[in-house]
Amino acid sequence: MFTWRGAIIIGIGFVVVGMAYLVLQGDNDQWFDRAGATMLIVLGVAMAFTFSVLLRGSREL
Repeated sequence: MFTWRGAIIIGIGFVVVGMAYLVLQGDNDQWFDRAGATMLIVLGVAMAFTFSVLLRGSREL
């Protein structure tokens, strides 16, 4: 079954990918995509929060 730890790990995974995407883009004088990194980070936080709420609401925690 799914656990709240799994939800947090999935969310942290997206946040890490978003941070890596932001850091590994290159110097500031090149094209810099902050919107994509921000969306990945927010997606990770939203997925972890929503998945945790759904699991708690279904009484599986």
